[in-house]
Amino acid sequence: MKDIPIIIETDIISDEWNTFWDSLSETTGPLGPRKILLLSTVYAKDSTEAVQLQKMMQACTLSEDQYNIIQLNDNEDIAWHQLQYHLKPAVVILLGIIPSRLGISALFKPNEPNNYDECIWIPTLSLSELETNSEVKKQLWLQGLKPVFVDKKFGDL
Repeated sequence: MKDIPIIIETDIISDEWNTFWDSLSETTGPLGPRKILLLSTVYAKDSTEAVQLQKMMQACTLSEDQYNIIQLNDNEDIAWHQLQYHLKPAVVILLGIIPSRLGISALFKPNEPNNYDECIWIPTLSLSELETNSEVKKQLWLQGLKPVFVDKKFGDL
């Protein structure tokens, strides 16, 4: 009988996990389905990070109407299953965001395409970290972004 846990004395799941069941509207606003989803740490509108992201998207020959950007605060998580259902991305670029913040238990190779849940995932450092690390930025371009968006190794997105 000692192997059977006493339900009344078991730990309760904390409120932090509720975020994976909350509505997306507070985080995503009026975003609609687009092929590319960028999840990033927070950056200012006219900052060097914003300019760098714009240059990255231009190098990938993407216009603003082809992708959604969601910025997450350090203590903010968001549910992947809801993002996938509402935004329907084919490619997800993680800029300083780890998969567990989306409720995903998976390990991805950084700076290169990863197939997971019918999407291509490209995880990398945050925009501010990329700004100071040219070697990683080069690797991201050569092994991650260029094969997907320029060479179209995964089809026409």
